[in-house]
Amino acid sequence: MAKSTHQKTIASIKRTRTKRLAKLITRSYFLHKRGREEEMYNLICEEFMSLGGVYVKFLQGVLLQSKVMKKWHNPEKLRIFENLDSEPINLAQLLEQELTKEKLSQIAFVQPEPFAAGSFGQVYYGQLRNGQPIIIKVLRPMVRELLKHDLRLLNVFSRRFFSTMYRNMNIQINDALKDFADATLRETDYQHEAQFANELYDHYKNHLVIHIPQTYIDLCTDNIIVQDYVDGISVAQIVRLHGQGVNPENYVEEQLGSDIIFQLHMYGYESIIGIFEMPRIQGDPHPGNIRLMHNNKVGLIDFGISAKPPEDKSGLFGLLETYDKVFEGSQTAMGLFENSLRFFVSDLYRSLKKLGDYIGHKDSRNYINEVSEIAEQVFAEATGKSIVATDFKKDASVLMAINKLVNKGNRFGLVMKLEATEMLRAIQTYTSLLGSLGLFPKVMPPMLHEAVVYIRENHADAVNRATDDISIADALDVIANWLERVADKDPALFRQLSKKMRSNPLITDIKLDEGVTNA
Repeated sequence: MAKSTHQKTIASIKRTRTKRLAKLITRSYFLHKRGREEEMYNLICEEFMSLGGVYVKFLQGVLLQSKVMKKWHNPEKLRIFENLDSEPINLAQLLEQELTKEKLSQIAFVQPEPFAAGSFGQVYYGQLRNGQPIIIKVLRPMVRELLKHDLRLLNVFSRRFFSTMYRNMNIQINDALKDFADATLRETDYQHEAQFANELYDHYKNHLVIHIPQTYIDLCTDNIIVQDYVDGISVAQIVRLHGQGVNPENYVEEQLGSDIIFQLHMYGYESIIGIFEMPRIQGDPHPGNIRLMHNNKVGLIDFGISAKPPEDKSGLFGLLETYDKVFEGSQTAMGLFENSLRFFVSDLYRSLKKLGDYIGHKDSRNYINEVSEIAEQVFAEATGKSIVATDFKKDASVLMAINKLVNKGNRFGLVMKLEATEMLRAIQTYTSLLGSLGLFPKVMPPMLHEAVVYIRENHADAVNRATDDISIADALDVIANWLERVADKDPALFRQLSKKMRSNPLITDIKLDEGVTNA
């Protein structure tokens, strides 16, 4: 009977959420069609915050990165990073179910009420028999039963509305949403999270700045995680105070005697080089998961999302190096476009390189350079500025940068393949965090330069720009499909590109003139 009642409760919740999402889609579309964008954004955010769980997790991923969340006017919106509403849980009874008497005896006491609550878990303060302060993270009731259903609903909603965030470029939205779903499902795997936390603890246990709490693996189960308590001030609290006019640097100095510039610099630096030296890094560095501590230490909590590095580390290094040059004022629009193409549209990059290599005239027939030169011309004609004169120093998003550069309306017909999306999201969340504190110019340029210098000196494999091989037939097919998309988007740009390609007899079958006619 109890099982049947539980199943009925789950079914009822699913029906209610389905109705709410359907109603939200309808109302949002109505507001969008009437140009009431700001009202639409606020409606979406308020409803997602009310739904909680994975919907809040989605907000955490985009809150500091998009105009959607910037136009959300709820003064309590930063609560999505910590101190969400909790649910009633009989903790004493749960611990008796999860732990043997011998293991339970290691815990001296636990406060019955949570002091923090996240999307999927609630956190309780406790103490071990030896006096060590600990936290016990408990999975919220019914999370696993509801999560897959919620992800399907969110998938439907995302396709309709959030894909327009990057409307200047065709992104493989299916892969991006699948990666988000996979990462979210893993976040409810507490055994996996405990092992990852322990992995980071071993890596950083002697570090002078980064502090990872010890995880008590023998006390962790499918439903609870036991770790050392991390004190300090949440960066989410600093962001909230900054919004009220408080100077972050002065506040941290007064409260902790620490230097927030140094702390955020070191955290970013360690995360960047960790991509090249570790199998994975913390993938969710939002303000609620970072603690500023005494003695310039930075404590990290919540290890439910891990971010793996991309297979093409040299492509990522090229992109980082490009942004380092942007901050120095020495980068060209051509270089920015080329390195963005290399990382985000690797199949086209490899195909253009293959074609140039195949005809044996790399200097005179470097098609990547020729395409990038056209991109630079388009940028100069559209803005009358050089790359140095733009505001890229203040823009944390690589996607935004390439859009601003040349690609309004996706005139270059690029189809992005988002590899290592969790790692990219981690980087963008960090840079957006700096922006929300007004510290991006002080922290990001010197931090990135230091990281690039270190990687260049210590990781020759990442500096090597070799690319995977591709057959000439496959390369020509990719180029043909790309040119067809350009012809459809921007016939004038197509003529410029086809002029570069026309002299090569290998690609006469692409039927360039027919493409212009069809366009």
